[in-house]
Amino acid sequence: MTTLFTQDIWLLISLAVIALTAGFVHSAIGFGFGIVAVSLVPLVIDVRQAHVVISISSVPVIVAAAWSYRKGVRFDDLKPALVGAAIFLPIGLALFEWLPMDALVRATGVAILAMVVIRLRNRRMPEHDEPDGGGSCFVAGAAGGFLAGAVSIAGPPIAAFALKQNWTPARFKAFVNQFLLLVSIYKVAGLGMRGFLDGPTLVQALWLAPAAIGGIFLGVRVSGRISSLWFERLVAAALVAISLMFIIRGAS
Repeated sequence: MTTLFTQDIWLLISLAVIALTAGFVHSAIGFGFGIVAVSLVPLVIDVRQAHVVISISSVPVIVAAAWSYRKGVRFDDLKPALVGAAIFLPIGLALFEWLPMDALVRATGVAILAMVVIRLRNRRMPEHDEPDGGGSCFVAGAAGGFLAGAVSIAGPPIAAFALKQNWTPARFKAFVNQFLLLVSIYKVAGLGMRGFLDGPTLVQALWLAPAAIGGIFLGVRVSGRISSLWFERLVAAALVAISLMFIIRGAS
């Protein structure tokens, strides 16, 4: 009994440290909560449960971000992306449910690696302009929704689309965070309908969320004192290493 209790305590401590780290990275360099969490949480709990825990805990984190940037949102921008996500997220969720554990671990590694590459290629955020049409917005939303369902990483495809629009930073952040908020709620609803939300998972998710929010506030305080470019490079290098480990080792 004592051993099990000690294991549970160390598990919660590990999850809190990971959430704090993911929140800090997200705040300090402007991206990465989902990517960092998906990279590290499967190191301490089952990968399928890790995806569910991250999906639940990301909702309050994204609520805070979406509220912060609510003034820049334009719902006409969001409509095509949300339609795409609504159609393709269930397909990704079905893939998440049906994939064997080994394939899911490797798919997670591939997704992390791809997302890091996309982020590094689109680091600079331009100034303003108008969107390039609903078609590409639909495709970006569909890709984000599919990835949200399959591997719990929805941000990079929609962020890559938004970067090409030459929007102001406020409009960019509002668009991305409002999309992520609605998609994350949709994903959690889908997980609930498929029976993935049990007691231990909800406890771990509720433990993760406040630690992540604490990391975000810590990142706000520290980010002005560090070079965001070098910090991003170090984080990217660590994520690439972890993704390659997932791809090579699988669930073994």
